[in-house]
Amino acid sequence: MTGPVQAVIFDFDGLIVDTEMPEYLAWQAVYARYGWTFPLASWLRNVGRNDSPFDPLRPFREAGGLMGPGDARALWQDEHARLEREYLKPLPGVIPLLDRLAAGGIRAAVASSSRRLRVRHLLSDLRLDGRFDALACGDEVPLAKPAPDVYLLAATRLAVPPRACVALEDSEPGVRAAKAAGMPCIAVPSHLTRTMDFSAADLIAPSLLDVSLDTIARVARGMDPVPDG
Repeated sequence: MTGPVQAVIFDFDGLIVDTEMPEYLAWQAVYARYGWTFPLASWLRNVGRNDSPFDPLRPFREAGGLMGPGDARALWQDEHARLEREYLKPLPGVIPLLDRLAAGGIRAAVASSSRRLRVRHLLSDLRLDGRFDALACGDEVPLAKPAPDVYLLAATRLAVPPRACVALEDSEPGVRAAKAAGMPCIAVPSHLTRTMDFSAADLIAPSLLDVSLDTIARVARGMDPVPDG
């Protein structure tokens, strides 16, 4: 690949591995015990962030509730542990894209809102811990996405100017964070996030399978990407 791109920075949750669906389904199961509907629109307020503006335990904090917040959290953890195993695999296109980036001499990093210890653990489980040149996480920066802090930290750790990076994101807050950091951004919505507003993205791709080195280079140059294949 020729052009200004020196690095590609990946979001983690929902882009490299689908951690978002088991979290949502686990809360859905907890709420269903009481005949409640778990609100997807409210849950999406938490996706791509680490400040959790929506509190799923709020109904269980009310006086006289059928279950206390501690018991509800424990039940969620049990449901989540069971579901997470089914989703613990790289999403389609992740490994082929990493292979192409390595072959093209393009560095790769992760910029995640999640805690560093959690991301490192999951990357190890996915056998991807040796595939990234840098890692920046939500507990290492003052402000979470949609602030640019985590993307700027990733670029610093890569020793690459933000303008020479392209970001890959699955959430609206993530896209806004990347753009605020001065990076072109390709949105790859997940099943859960596809209703978010991705108008700030430079390109919306159905999957990482649709993101080629040429697509990345053209987005970086501000050109309209041509369909792959």
